[in-house]
Amino acid sequence: MRLRYSLRSLGPLLAATLAATLTQACTERAPALQAGDAARGVALMTAFRDSLPANSGNALRCVSCHLDNGTRATAMSWLGTAARYPRYRARPGYEETLARRINECIARSLAGKMLPEDGQEMRDMLAYFETMRASARPAPVDSVKLIGDVAHGEVGYAGQCARCHGANGAGLPALVAPAVWGSESYAIGAGMARQYTLATFVRHNMPFDHADTLTAQEAADIAAYVLTQPRQDHPGKERDWPKGDPPVDVAYATAAAAAAGKPSPSERPLLPRRVSPDSLISRH
Repeated sequence: MRLRYSLRSLGPLLAATLAATLTQACTERAPALQAGDAARGVALMTAFRDSLPANSGNALRCVSCHLDNGTRATAMSWLGTAARYPRYRARPGYEETLARRINECIARSLAGKMLPEDGQEMRDMLAYFETMRASARPAPVDSVKLIGDVAHGEVGYAGQCARCHGANGAGLPALVAPAVWGSESYAIGAGMARQYTLATFVRHNMPFDHADTLTAQEAADIAAYVLTQPRQDHPGKERDWPKGDPPVDVAYATAAAAAAGKPSPSERPLLPRRVSPDSLISRH
């Protein structure tokens, strides 16, 4: 004889007791998420590798590019950013939430593994962005849309950049100066791997202790030299700009642009990826 049991067959009192016990056990194993903590959020972004080693793919921090904890007007400021999302972005080809945008930076600039978008760490980071929601967006800086001379850039890098970022581009931890190429720097899929983006950043923010002293051409030359150096690959980069509209300074070929007959950029030296971005990278 086959016996079949259910909570209902055990009687209402015993069934209620068992259900309560199961609920308590599940709750104890999976504690409820807390509201975002802005102070913890900015701490995570200023010490990303130490705080989230499983998600870090290089030695950079979020604030390696977003200077002064994201408040410097000339360095891709986070002021007012929370109010701009969700918004459509051409690189992924769909409307992104702010959590998704942060994860894009983790996967590309930090060459790392994306965070669960409903997890506590992401909630904390978003809470920090919320503290700046009502802040006015800084006026855009003048973009440096110049072709750089690599040979001149090598000389410029040695004279202006190597004292902080090292002759080999590996950075100097004692100065909290990040790597600008190599395995500890940003991946090929990062915005900084684009000529105009890096040149503009360098022009307005570098050298760190003498910002705004380089000419636009000097900044373009240094950017061109830095971007000839090897850095980590970014899996799935060929799916970027699915509408076939990549900016002219994108560092790699995309499938949609190739299908539209657009020329491919020169290949850059790539290093093996150390951390998988995870399956979110293929969302389209």
